[in-house]
Amino acid sequence: MEFEVLLSLLTIFFITFGLIFTAELGDKTQLMVITLALRYGGRPVLAGAFVAFALLSGSAAIVGRGLGELLSPVLITRISAWVFILFGLYMLLRKKEEESPDQVKPSARAGFIAAFSLIAISEMGDKTQIATLLLSVKYQSFLAVFLGSLAALSIATLIGILIAGRLHTFIPTRYITPISGILFILLGIGTLVLA
Repeated sequence: MEFEVLLSLLTIFFITFGLIFTAELGDKTQLMVITLALRYGGRPVLAGAFVAFALLSGSAAIVGRGLGELLSPVLITRISAWVFILFGLYMLLRKKEEESPDQVKPSARAGFIAAFSLIAISEMGDKTQIATLLLSVKYQSFLAVFLGSLAALSIATLIGILIAGRLHTFIPTRYITPISGILFILLGIGTLVLA
């Protein structure tokens, strides 16, 4: 009996993992993670993303209806698009202030906060949160769905951070902030256009 329960939980975990991981690959969140990791480094971005994903996946799996019903998905998409644009503009404008020989690398705390807030806003009501919610309703297994979703999102994030680490060797440091700012603005505009 215990073996059957464990097998059932593992099956639900892997179904959830496969669906969420596939949906997240190449998603706007992965591009955002690459951009943030170029700017702040991998560790704080991974930590911020992990906390945001835990909060969003957990709320979707627990509630069964998710946070997406509190606000319309279109409104959430538009808010996240404008946050991307404003963050990109901030990065471009701030770059001019930072141009000095004593330029300091942004803090890990700033990277954590940026990753957490941007991912929490952009993923609220996103397809992966809705998928987590639906899988939780279908299988009635909070733990297996939550862990499968969190593992998939975390591994997709880690892949994005590893890509950023490779890009960092090719992109000179002085270009990272303007490139990141432009990517965020383009991501925001693209999100608005596709909304």
